[in-house]
Amino acid sequence: MGEGKRGKPRSELERLEIFEKLAADYFRMVELFTADDGPVPPDSVEGERRQWVELFRAALLRKFIVRDEHVSLKLVVRALRLCNHAADRRLTEGTEQIVGLFTAEMVQGRQHGMPAPTPEDGRDIFEDVLYGRLLHGDADRFHRSEWARDYGRMSAAAAQRFDAEHALGKALEVVSYGFANGLLQSPAVPDSNTGPASKVDG
Repeated sequence: MGEGKRGKPRSELERLEIFEKLAADYFRMVELFTADDGPVPPDSVEGERRQWVELFRAALLRKFIVRDEHVSLKLVVRALRLCNHAADRRLTEGTEQIVGLFTAEMVQGRQHGMPAPTPEDGRDIFEDVLYGRLLHGDADRFHRSEWARDYGRMSAAAAQRFDAEHALGKALEVVSYGFANGLLQSPAVPDSNTGPASKVDG
């Protein structure tokens, strides 16, 4: 399945511009809502608050890790390769570091419309919570996500997503460096089907 057309950036450069702002917003949110150190009982008000913050954090991270989202790391890597018009070495090396940090295992969640049962290993069960309870109210996923009442299991499933923050932080650093130094511009002949294949395709 390719990138959807609805809301698609008009150019690869615009994709990077949008990504830079959204990634910065994401890390600012994480900073503002980081809980104080120290364990708290999960059934306390503070424990419940932390659980909701973790859920929202994972939901906001989704657009950067699901492969066909407009600002997914997969497409950001492609855009960096296409827009690095000067073939700047630091920009090129930084782009490849993103690829190394963002592994296929981080591309979590099934695509829409896949009815297969949710596996028990925690790799994509969080998608049922997102689509059944947070972002949408899909009936089948709502019922499959009854396990979300088990806060320990839910927290473990959400936490698997946060490994991608290292790659996201590196991508923000590389994109910001490119813009700050005038190294990024739209390809002469924009073509969404060109560019080197990326290991982040999943």
